[in-house]
Amino acid sequence: DYTVDKVIDEIVEINSVHNIHTILIDTNWNGIYGSHSNYNEMIMRYQSMIFGHELSGDVEIIEENDEFTIIRNNDKRDGFSYLEIYGTLEDGSGILMQITLDSIEENVRIFNLFIITLGGIFLVISIVVVYFIAAGFTKPIKELSYIAEGMSAMDFGIKYKGRDKSEIGSLGRSMNLLSDELEKNISDLKEANIELQKDIQIKEQNEIMRREFISNVSHELKTPLAIIHGYAEGLKEGVGDDSDSFDYYCDVIIDESNKMNQMVKKLLTLNQIEFGNEPLNLEQIEINEFIGGIIKSNKLRAEQNNIAIDFNRADRTFVWFDSMQLEEVFVNYLSNAINHCSKNGRIKIDIIAENDSVQVNVFNTGKNIPECEIDRIWEKFYKVDKARTREYGGNGIGLSIVKAILDKYNGKYGVNNHTDGVEFWFKVEKQNI
Repeated sequence: DYTVDKVIDEIVEINSVHNIHTILIDTNWNGIYGSHSNYNEMIMRYQSMIFGHELSGDVEIIEENDEFTIIRNNDKRDGFSYLEIYGTLEDGSGILMQITLDSIEENVRIFNLFIITLGGIFLVISIVVVYFIAAGFTKPIKELSYIAEGMSAMDFGIKYKGRDKSEIGSLGRSMNLLSDELEKNISDLKEANIELQKDIQIKEQNEIMRREFISNVSHELKTPLAIIHGYAEGLKEGVGDDSDSFDYYCDVIIDESNKMNQMVKKLLTLNQIEFGNEPLNLEQIEINEFIGGIIKSNKLRAEQNNIAIDFNRADRTFVWFDSMQLEEVFVNYLSNAINHCSKNGRIKIDIIAENDSVQVNVFNTGKNIPECEIDRIWEKFYKVDKARTREYGGNGIGLSIVKAILDKYNGKYGVNNHTDGVEFWFKVEKQNI
């Protein structure tokens, strides 16, 4: 029930909180309560509303019924808009309530601005939160995609490092296992491919060496066979009627046969060394005595060619070596020195004992070896001076045997040109006692 007694206390509180101006009028048109500073003017407005008089300003009725009427009044006098409600209570008292719409609109504007600002802040926060949440979901997926791209490019060092137990984590660990297996299998394939390539290269090299060997052997045998054949036919046809001619023809045939026999023996020796079939008989050898004995055996041959041999010994020094193969090495060096030494020249042999090795140098006066041919002299059948090599019965196999023996013992060897001659050397491991 809308009575003055029940309403007046609430009106006071409403006015103070919501900035509403209110007047109460009794049935005799006397003011009971008024919160507006222009109390009488408010009573006159109420009377104008009740009796339907024209109000100043633009009036719009918003809602109207038997108990109250709500209007919007744009007052021309002060330029403000008001929302007003007037009516009568059950005891006949009148009530007029007025609030400025500008303040409401300002509050609404502020409220809207607050809502927009708050909404914008919330939107930004939401976007940031959603971004990080989405990044949390997409990061492992991107990582897996990156790992897959690396695996496709044969990069198996990239691993999934996540620790989550979800399906993505399980997939990542599976990709790690797959990467390890692929890396291992590809590594095995690469190793197998490298070994296969090596085998193919070795076979190709062996085939080339086989063809060269057959060609060189054929070439080396062709000349002595032709000579033997020619002289044998001469003997058969009676070319050498006298005993001197007959002996000469026989000597030539024997000499060429010996050359062929020596070449075949050297080829067999070289073949046994290169294929590891040559039996080893390691001995403790005192290098000075060993070299001195070989020099003494070849001294007569050197003197026949007016060649002087100088031998410079080292302190008593031992090496572990197969005496037959060590002799093969040194005899080849010494024979080459005698065969290529200049007329009335000299050969100098030096033994140099170092901390862990012994070096033997064999120098002879004479022509230098062309620099472009130094690396090739160790090849089978290679001859620097073919005419002179043929003259003393050489076949280009000796230095190949030297190379094969020293390679087998991890020894070192080489040749140096000097202003007045050539020096061959080899170095073997020393036995420290």
